[in-house]
Amino acid sequence: MQLIEIEPYFWELYEDSENIYLNVCINMSAVSWAKTICLDKQTIQQYQTQGKGFIDDLAKRIESSQFRKDYERFYSFPDASPEQKEGMLLAFNEYRAKQN
Repeated sequence: MQLIEIEPYFWELYEDSENIYLNVCINMSAVSWAKTICLDKQTIQQYQTQGKGFIDDLAKRIESSQFRKDYERFYSFPDASPEQKEGMLLAFNEYRAKQN
C-alpha cells in the first residue's frame, strides 16, 4: 500500500496492487470520522485524466452526502476492508516519518 495523493486533514488517496482507495475525513462539529472506500474503474479513469482536482471534488461530495445522510442513495463504492485500512495506516505513518 502506498499513499499517492493527499489533501492534509481532509483526504488521502492510496494505491496497492489491486485498487485505489479514498479516505475522507468527515468533520461535523465535535465529532469526526473517516469514510474509506474502494474506487471503481470509472472513477479511477476519471482521476487519471482529471487529476487531484477530481478527487478533491469527489471527497467534498462524499463529505456532503455524509452530512445529509444520503451517501447510499448516490454512491455505490464499497467500503475498504479492515486489512486495507491497516495497510493505509502503515503507509500514512511512513509518509509522516518522511515529513519529519
